[in-house]
Amino acid sequence: MRTVAFKTFGCRLNQAETVAFERAFAEAGISRVRLGEPADVVVVHACAVTQSAENACLHELRVLRRRLPDARVVLSGCVAEAVARERVLAAGADLVVDRAWREALVQRVLEKWPELAVGLPGCVPAVPVSKRRSKRALLKVQDGCDFFCTYCIVPHTRGRPVSRPLEVCVREAATMIAAGYHEIVVTGCNIACYADGSRGLIDLLAALAALPGLGRLRLGSIEPGTIEGAVADWMAGAEKLCKFLHLPIQSGDDDVLARMGRRYTADQVIDTVRRARARMPDAAFGADLICGFPGESADAFERTLRVVADLGFSNLHVFPYSERPGTPACAYDGRVPVTERRQRAKRLIAQGDAQREAFAHRFAGRRAEVLVERFDREGRACGWSGEYLPCAVTGVPRDRLGALCAFTVECVSGVTLEGNAEHAER
Repeated sequence: MRTVAFKTFGCRLNQAETVAFERAFAEAGISRVRLGEPADVVVVHACAVTQSAENACLHELRVLRRRLPDARVVLSGCVAEAVARERVLAAGADLVVDRAWREALVQRVLEKWPELAVGLPGCVPAVPVSKRRSKRALLKVQDGCDFFCTYCIVPHTRGRPVSRPLEVCVREAATMIAAGYHEIVVTGCNIACYADGSRGLIDLLAALAALPGLGRLRLGSIEPGTIEGAVADWMAGAEKLCKFLHLPIQSGDDDVLARMGRRYTADQVIDTVRRARARMPDAAFGADLICGFPGESADAFERTLRVVADLGFSNLHVFPYSERPGTPACAYDGRVPVTERRQRAKRLIAQGDAQREAFAHRFAGRRAEVLVERFDREGRACGWSGEYLPCAVTGVPRDRLGALCAFTVECVSGVTLEGNAEHAER
């Protein structure tokens, strides 16, 4: 039996692509094993969004070459575009698959090492990744971005926006539901750019929401300054779409946003969230934020902090600015000392933590729904609510792993919703 292992860095999009790689290898008769076990092929699906992410991927190649000297090491992902081929080959990769060949990665592997195909069985039916590895299915609907924000390398590594046909996405989602998945996460590089002819993201969401047997849909990030208002309006009336809207706003200061090359102002973000909250009072709102971008003054940072507090974001992803070679911002003047970037990040994280806890406590005594992803040592079913809050529920049978379970929130511990399924609908 031929085998393959994977190491995936970065975002949900990379994770979704690894799922596709696994499926393609399975169709070629090559089975997945855990990373670290003997494997004929190891695929490193790499991220280059920051310099540290790129460094981590190159380090992983060196480690794999030492630990698995007989494995055939394949590199794909953004590092394959951002780093000179000589460097990744020197780090330990045997084959580099760039984005033009990403969907044909297995074909490239078998072309380079035809001995892997010897004695393989015939094709097997394509199925989603085994539920033992994931309790939610990642549906890639789009790739690429042409926004060219000044700090971001992704348009150079992912290319222009390309969307999958709506019918193809719906068929794949139906296959996921048939395989037993109860939550589908819609993901891409910039899903606001989704377009299949005249049909856009909301058309796709409507088609997915109408699928028989679907438990719930979850959206990835929606870029501000695009269709976030229309998405929020549709979300308000969509029973099966999780009430969680994540906006990578990056800053709450207009001057910083302009230097970043963003397509909106702080007031536009404020208006979007306030309008959405008026229609969905219990919805969760998340944000990505960069601290210490070149030219961010102390006053500019304070404005960001006020925007975060005023809008009550309950899920923050905070990053101290990291210079990314190959982007315009890397050459900007007005650099903020690294220690100051970290201090600002700590303040934002603390603010976000406090807001997340306050948001969670609003659900005490109310109904919630959890996707059961695991059972803890106490036998409680653990997972996430539709609002992206952690849950711990007693009284859930073990055969409900991967299923949705409704319950009454009896108490909130930190940010975790706790309850008993005996008092809930099944």
